[in-house]
Amino acid sequence: MKKTLFKIFMSLVVIPTFVVGVLYWLNERGFFNLQQIELAVEGNDQGSNFLKPLLADLNKELETYRGTSLWSLDLPEVSEKVKKMRWIQGSSLSRRWPHQLSVRILPREVKLLFVSQNGKLLPIVEDGSFLQPVAAGEAPDVSLLAGDVFEKNVEMRKKAVTTISEIPDEGRFSRKTISELRYDSKEGFWATLIQSGMKVKIGDGQVSLRAARVSQVIEYMESRQLEARVIDANLSKKVLVRLRKGP
Repeated sequence: MKKTLFKIFMSLVVIPTFVVGVLYWLNERGFFNLQQIELAVEGNDQGSNFLKPLLADLNKELETYRGTSLWSLDLPEVSEKVKKMRWIQGSSLSRRWPHQLSVRILPREVKLLFVSQNGKLLPIVEDGSFLQPVAAGEAPDVSLLAGDVFEKNVEMRKKAVTTISEIPDEGRFSRKTISELRYDSKEGFWATLIQSGMKVKIGDGQVSLRAARVSQVIEYMESRQLEARVIDANLSKKVLVRLRKGP
């Protein structure tokens, strides 16, 4: 009976107390101090150049916690600091013992790249808001958005995001084939194609239907070796094509 009680006493009191004491001793000597911050990006298909300066800024913010013991590191506080970065859609943080912090990030998808009057490139995300300006070499591979109407009007930027999102990602007329998107107050949205410079009048509403019609028209023209200057898809049931008349 005494041996049993001794074993219980050792397992419930002495050993845990010893372990806690060792951990406390190691912690007091900085063994668990944060030394390494791991940043991992998930679901990114818009190029590393775009994220490099953003990750550098985030890492700079998190550097203030370096040297803090993982035992006392306030993860909710760190999480709030990460969430304040406008380019981050979601994140998860975890301690990696003995001295590492792991931060997994889901960046917001850039839908368009606005060209301001002074030439700055401003990424636009799904809610129409701007991110910080980027250099041309760091810009994500998305269509440009041009026009003074978008600079201070977030609702118009949302409208542009909705329009570009309803255009397919693949096909003869797709997001990948559009170099620039503009808006006219009377005629709605216009798109310029990358390779040919052809203008496509999209208008307002029924964008996916009109995009499908435009793709069919472009495919037909390519099979007949025809070149168009303008395609007007802003019609109820048909598409109007203005062919090039000269070289």
